[in-house]
Amino acid sequence: MNHTEKQVHIRKNFWEDIERSGKRYVHIIMIATKPDIIKQAPLYLELKKRGELVVLIHTGQHYDYNLSHGVLGEFGMDVDINLNIYGKLHQKYSLIIERLGNILIELSEDYKKIPVPYVHGDTLTATTADKAAFLNKFSVVHVEAGIRTFTPKREFFEKLFTDYEAGKFEWKKYYKSLQEQDIYELGSIEPYPEQFDTRWVEPSAWYFALPHELYEKTLRREWFPRENMEVVGNTVSDAIAFSLEKAKNSKIYEYYPQLKGKKYIFVTIHRRENCEKKERFLTIFYAIKKLLERGVVVCMLWFYASEFATDNFWLREELDELLKKYPESFAYGKPLAHHHEAIHMIQDAGALVTDSGSMQEEANIVGTPCVTVRFGSDRSETILEGCNVLAPPINSELIADIVEGAISNKDMVKKNIYGKDVSQKIVNGVLARLHTQGKLFQYDDERLWLEKYFNWK
Repeated sequence: MNHTEKQVHIRKNFWEDIERSGKRYVHIIMIATKPDIIKQAPLYLELKKRGELVVLIHTGQHYDYNLSHGVLGEFGMDVDINLNIYGKLHQKYSLIIERLGNILIELSEDYKKIPVPYVHGDTLTATTADKAAFLNKFSVVHVEAGIRTFTPKREFFEKLFTDYEAGKFEWKKYYKSLQEQDIYELGSIEPYPEQFDTRWVEPSAWYFALPHELYEKTLRREWFPRENMEVVGNTVSDAIAFSLEKAKNSKIYEYYPQLKGKKYIFVTIHRRENCEKKERFLTIFYAIKKLLERGVVVCMLWFYASEFATDNFWLREELDELLKKYPESFAYGKPLAHHHEAIHMIQDAGALVTDSGSMQEEANIVGTPCVTVRFGSDRSETILEGCNVLAPPINSELIADIVEGAISNKDMVKKNIYGKDVSQKIVNGVLARLHTQGKLFQYDDERLWLEKYFNWK
């Protein structure tokens, strides 16, 4: 569909198919961004395999081939409804709530179905789809629930930066210090607005599919009921198992022949706070330049945010000069359209350098050291487990040193901490609750099994 259209797009015969279905529950898989699609794909396929009534709803947030259609086709996903949102963030929030809310009401009132929406992680879609559901007395399944940013305390950073300026930086000591949980604090708003999004989902969710035991502790600290939580792992493990088979035939070295046989770093930068704040973006840009000057082979993918920052901060000419100066060691291109291509590139890299949340997980699963260019991480389990390291965007030399220490570092190659067959576990958990409760949304008398004590005589 043409994304410039402003109305909701519903595939032909959709409502007829809903009416013909004898199923009581309609499992609604919500997608919007490329990570959404990748992580929701295993659930969509698992529910389809079991013969459940499944509806795939795309908000329209990511609509071009490289960010949406490529992975949809790769995983064999057919969109039933496109909400076709547009505008500024506040407009997108309101449009999803209104448009999805109307669809949920139609499914419930006109077709007598019970909607069971599945939302993923810390996305705009998750924190709006859940409102559309909750305000109509439906609860969501929160996939990759509870993720919170763990940020080292100010004292930690002050010591790091002053020691570095004094020539006292030791990579191994720094790496080990990041694995001590008592150096961290919670409460950061970064990544923005995702940390707001993920916290805002939890009160309206009734099944928390937790990617790691760390987030069970976090949610328990926030007083959410334990019976709604299950540590199942991360569905990206299932997606990677699918993509690794295809990766054997990927064409990444046709796109970037200069990388073949070399131990390169794979760089992706797109976070708002890194690309909108001049000082941060300059620090990251010049760290990449320093790495090239040190002889490191770099593959950097541009995203809309990083392209905007490159032009906004007058770096385009300097970037072009670097590409001319280092034709055999600097590859630069648009985002890869298919998940298996990205996985192949991460797998072959000496290190992944990123500000993405999902890619921190992917690096662990395929066994590649990760450097996260942020002040904290919302995938802190990877740092505490030692497969990831923070490179705060303050000092370009420090970032370059941290990256060099991570390249091909065997200490950072850890076993997969996210499990396998995750989508099966989630579907089992959801169906079991539907079987015993009849629905996910419950008032307290239902949740606490107190209905037998009603006495109004």
